[in-house]
Amino acid sequence: MDLAGSVMANIFLAKSVRTKREMDAGYKNTTSRIIAGPAQGCNSCTVRVLTIRPEGRVPRREYDSQRIITLLRGELMFMDGDGSMHMLGEGDTVIVNPHERYHFQNDSSKNARIMIIETRAIGATHC
Repeated sequence: MDLAGSVMANIFLAKSVRTKREMDAGYKNTTSRIIAGPAQGCNSCTVRVLTIRPEGRVPRREYDSQRIITLLRGELMFMDGDGSMHMLGEGDTVIVNPHERYHFQNDSSKNARIMIIETRAIGATHC
């Protein structure tokens, strides 16, 4: 605790976060790591990093929450809610609204990495 009595920041080292191979239907050549979420004391959002290998994909789905997705490495095809395809490069960000169907696929020969920030319902406590 600091001098004012508030709780200090939580620090999670990358090497302590386990990588999980995504096995659900529609995933292919994809691994993920949750780097912040309820288990880490963050109740307003979940932050995950996905690595999508060549020929990999994330299934076309919709979620109840807003998602902010930034491409950290590589390039990916993104299909939006209208079915339009968009080529994304490093640093590009997509904001997906609740109940919009979307998906990613890696048509390149190199790994791609994205960070997804998923919001929680209004009124939840903040990270």
